[in-house]
Amino acid sequence: MRTRPLGREIAIALAFKLIALIALYFAFFGPAHRIRLTPAQMAETLSAGAPR
Repeated sequence: MRTRPLGREIAIALAFKLIALIALYFAFFGPAHRIRLTPAQMAETLSAGAPR
């Protein structure tokens, strides 16, 4: 059974959007962009207190 042209066009559009979303995730929100915070840095930040 052959796929209809409209169905094929919709499937191609959805696949392209999925690829674009994955690329955007890795470009802006991926593991390379995460802040690495050590317990020592957090303790230093919390012990500094709020400015008066």
